[in-house]
Amino acid sequence: MPNALPAVRRYFGALCTTALVLALSSGAAGAKSTTTTTTTAPTPSPADVWLIKAIGAENKVGSVRINGVIHQGSTIISLSLLVNGDGEGGGTFVQQGSIIQLKRVGPLLYFNAPKKFWAAHSNATQAKTYGGKWIEVSALDSRFQSFDQFLNAGDLVSAVFSGHTTPLALSKPTKLNGQKVVIVSDTVTVKGKKTTGKMYIAATGRPNVLKIVDKGPTESGTITFSHYGKAVSISTPPEPINLAR
Repeated sequence: MPNALPAVRRYFGALCTTALVLALSSGAAGAKSTTTTTTTAPTPSPADVWLIKAIGAENKVGSVRINGVIHQGSTIISLSLLVNGDGEGGGTFVQQGSIIQLKRVGPLLYFNAPKKFWAAHSNATQAKTYGGKWIEVSALDSRFQSFDQFLNAGDLVSAVFSGHTTPLALSKPTKLNGQKVVIVSDTVTVKGKKTTGKMYIAATGRPNVLKIVDKGPTESGTITFSHYGKAVSISTPPEPINLAR
């Protein structure tokens, strides 16, 4: 079993247009469930220690700006988000020329995609009903987990190397844009094709994540974390279409 792919690919990949269309057109679904298991944890390596520090730091942020871009063949997907440590936040995803707005306020997620998005990927009724309008769904709905994941910096960072089966590598201290960092990385080779994930972590002061990079044979992506600061107020969109019930 190969290592889990980095979060950059896994979550951007889930942003395929059919995911949003099929989920919304099928109505509300049940909340995601969790199962707790008990295992004996091995002694963490130096790379694991830095990863644990980074996850802990991201779970305690006030707010952070997250920007990213991924190339899937000729397709480019980008995002720009401002998120709080409690999972609230908002911003935009851009895919195939369509700007999809996204917000989370409390237990609710809000989406707004233009009419051309719905016209290209759904039927005429859905395009007329949803195009250019805010849609309200439950953040606990498992179908929207990929979107919701991007609004929680701690969850996003912890998912990057989740399930890895080979030891993570740790670089010597280096610099990123003049700031001292260490790089935690993982490499997966399948049928001779290599995929590499790298996480750049501040090596001095608070161990904030600064960048995540994913490079594979057919896809590549980068997410940057910047403007760490105090929590910001996130407002509820006006007159959303409620599909949370």
